[in-house]
Amino acid sequence: MAQQNLSAPESAQINVREPLYGAAAIATRDQLREHTDLQIAVSVAREMLAAYGTTDYADPAAVAQAFGATRESLRILLRALGVEEAGR
Repeated sequence: MAQQNLSAPESAQINVREPLYGAAAIATRDQLREHTDLQIAVSVAREMLAAYGTTDYADPAAVAQAFGATRESLRILLRALGVEEAGR
């Protein structure tokens, strides 16, 4: 018998040996497909690194743009890790 969380309501009890059907299957599928905040933040950071990893330091506008992108991607990462408040 599959181990169940007895403190959860009966409607939330899922026997892992039984296949899921209907709404339970759809909810589980959607939950597994959703990206976490951290996954999204890492994706943004990688894109910013690819775009601004090599900047022409002789071009002040390019440096300012790279700095802004780097700052924002770091804020997104910190927020995803739960160490930075939103809106700061």
